[in-house]
Amino acid sequence: MIRTVLLFRNLTDNIPKNIGLYSVGLMLLFLFRVTIDSLQILMGLLAFLVSYSSVYVLNDLYDVEDDKRDEKKALRKPLAKGMVNRSEGLKIFISFLILGLLFSFFLNLLFFCVVCSLIFINLIYSIPLARTRSQKLEDVRPKSGKHTTLGLPLILLMQLLKIFLPWTFSTQLTQFPVLFVIGFSLIYVIIFKGYKEYLTIGESVMQAPFFFGFASAFFISSISIYPEPFVQGAIVLYIFAGIMFFRNSHLTDRRVLLFSPIYIFLGVVVLLYLTTII
Repeated sequence: MIRTVLLFRNLTDNIPKNIGLYSVGLMLLFLFRVTIDSLQILMGLLAFLVSYSSVYVLNDLYDVEDDKRDEKKALRKPLAKGMVNRSEGLKIFISFLILGLLFSFFLNLLFFCVVCSLIFINLIYSIPLARTRSQKLEDVRPKSGKHTTLGLPLILLMQLLKIFLPWTFSTQLTQFPVLFVIGFSLIYVIIFKGYKEYLTIGESVMQAPFFFGFASAFFISSISIYPEPFVQGAIVLYIFAGIMFFRNSHLTDRRVLLFSPIYIFLGVVVLLYLTTII
């Protein structure tokens, strides 16, 4: 079964991103010197990855016919390529969903509620829940959240909740820097939107000045309200420096895939150093 799961590129490609967003929440816990249980945090990450991965399998199950008509997707989607049949895909979806949610429930009730919310929001975003009629009366097509004005707000909310997940194990929820996280999530939305439109990272930012302005405003507000303003400011500058460094690259370019993990690792090292000297 493990070999079959690994065939779902949509699932495996998103695991590093989801680990990264969860880690942002963990770094903020560390930054604000909130006491945490390391084992709970690790178990929470595992429960989140297992339960949330079920959504990617469901998306592939739902989109299999469309994927077969798209040559590029047909090459990387196991259901469309015929490497995995529907019944196997359905078993993986149900297994991941039940196992992940049970694990989440026994870990922490708030954590379980946030994971359920994430799955529900992703389903609204990805799976057509209503049918819309185009100008031609005979052309009736399903429409999901990502094809409506709700698309970007839903993406923003999902990233915010992923970053919030580690905080559900904390007793100091009032310290959660929601303004900083909204700013970070807005930057994510800008780059994600550009990726979908085949823009470089720099072009993505240039074509979304209002979003970028709002993100900057949230960062400034966070720095002025929450503790550790110097470290917060350093993180923001590091994020903006990363945007400048990769401005001429697309998100899937080899340069980004190769150097972004190194850039993130160096950022974590700098953050740890700053928290020890301040």
